[in-house]
Amino acid sequence: FFTSIFEARYVSGVVAGLKLNQMIEDGTVKKDACKIGYVGAYTYAEVISGMTSFFLGARSVCETATMKVRYTGSWYDQGKEQEAATALIEKDKCVLISQHADSLGAPTACELAGVPNVSYNGSTYSAGKNTFIVSSAINWAPYFQYIIECAVKGQAIDSDWCGDIATNSVVLSGINEGVAAEGTEAKLKE
Repeated sequence: FFTSIFEARYVSGVVAGLKLNQMIEDGTVKKDACKIGYVGAYTYAEVISGMTSFFLGARSVCETATMKVRYTGSWYDQGKEQEAATALIEKDKCVLISQHADSLGAPTACELAGVPNVSYNGSTYSAGKNTFIVSSAINWAPYFQYIIECAVKGQAIDSDWCGDIATNSVVLSGINEGVAAEGTEAKLKE
């Protein structure tokens, strides 16, 4: 059992692309310098599909967006994640950071550098009040409801279950309106 988290990653990429467009419009970034940094845990299928979906979402609204990825070799290492995000910002000149890693390392680096951040696995607003935009996350409630209902009814639990946006199994956190581009919420409703 798992979810189609790549769906929410794509949508959060759209949010990132809108922010890049806003940065171009306000002169913060040149059109040819819209480089996204991505902190990945491992070169693992879920990480790769997530970063690909995120990038495709960003490119769907900001055609000049590019992306650089740095891996930490760990699912959770705040120091390595912060170091990777800092390198993406300082060395690779990335102007927006996203992640598939679980600590507050990347969002902390973004807050320190004043670089917008799209996070994963829940809101990181507490680490980035001035930089956090939105987060994609897995909502396990629909799966738990499904298995409990199966148990109550004495039915077998499907061994190949995959939730998605339609089942509310993949979601976005609330948008940080103070950082998100104007019109983000309306675009998400499309």
